Amino acid sequence: MVGTVDADLAVIGAGPAGAATALFAARRGYRVVIFDKDAFPRDKPCGEGLMPSGRPALRELELDAAELALGAPPLNGIQFGLPHEPPAVVPFPRHDREQAGLGLRRLDFDARLASALGRQPRIQFHPQTEVRDVSPGPDTTPTVVTSAGEVRARYVAVADGLRSSLRHRLGWTIGPRPPHRFGIVGHWQVAGPVDPWVRITFDDGLEVYEGPVAGNQRMVGLLCYQARMPEFGGRLAARYREVVQSLRPGLRQADQVGPVSAVGPFWYRASTVAEHGVFLVGDAAGFTDPITGEGIAAGLRQAQAVAAALDAPRPERLYREAHHRLTKDPRRVASLLLRLSRTPELVARGIRSHERAPQTLATLIGIGFGYWGFNRISPREWIRLFTGR
Repeated sequence: MVGTVDADLAVIGAGPAGAATALFAARRGYRVVIFDKDAFPRDKPCGEGLMPSGRPALRELELDAAELALGAPPLNGIQFGLPHEPPAVVPFPRHDREQAGLGLRRLDFDARLASALGRQPRIQFHPQTEVRDVSPGPDTTPTVVTSAGEVRARYVAVADGLRSSLRHRLGWTIGPRPPHRFGIVGHWQVAGPVDPWVRITFDDGLEVYEGPVAGNQRMVGLLCYQARMPEFGGRLAARYREVVQSLRPGLRQADQVGPVSAVGPFWYRASTVAEHGVFLVGDAAGFTDPITGEGIAAGLRQAQAVAAALDAPRPERLYREAHHRLTKDPRRVASLLLRLSRTPELVARGIRSHERAPQTLATLIGIGFGYWGFNRISPREWIRLFTGR
């Protein structure tokens, strides 16, 4: 039994966003209790790319070198295009000496984070413990109701993912909003040297999104609009394999390893991300689409913001402001990229635009990473981006 535990912070969900929230708070001297319904190590469908903007947070937790030691390959940028045609190449922009991302196998990364939780003396980690409800203040200490008892904490961070049941119980869920998009994720064992590029191949109604992870594997995800989903009904793994090998012929010689998983729909928002001592972190706080690959990095940055806000007289307000600042432009970039890639014809236009002004898409990626604002792109570049001229 967990029983009643007095803690400064209770965290629900031990994925990247929740685990990082617990670790950042503990480093600031807070007593933390964290719950997850699963046992570790565990696997989850995920883009498995840590964009360069997330590496400073990982280094602050002293995990960056450890991930490299586990063989996490670098991510140099994005190559995108249409099937059987030469791709456009967009290196990640350099910012504050940061340029490469990391390909993080989610199974390994979650295990590494769980190990870090267990080593931190200020953290009590309770895997295989389901959280059934959260009762926020404002006039009483928030209470977390778990399968092993009730816990009282000054603050609660909810990081239970995209389809957060606790966000829904709090009445804060908005969405999902159409057009609905879904992800189908698997892994492929490849021979030869590591390919350090995220590759996105666009087809009518879906994209193949792939990147390297440890063990000379590639995560290969299909990001599908709802109109394409019926073809996977009753034969998810078989149809996934057919589509991947049709659009990415280079994987025909690779071996598919492990299960194929589906997730979605994606577009969710929250009516608030902090109120009465309860904070939403990571995908639970809202999520646009995986097209930018920013999910893990965004969760780490939000975790930093929650831990920093706890020191303030009005932490909920401070976190709401920080969350808005961290997510406003990345959400706009994700929505813009979805609009620019909705059909193969639009993708072809984007490739022509990139050939004429190759710096524009790199600048747009930098906006999504939070490096700078939209004013970095000139009016002429915007016209070229939307017209291909």
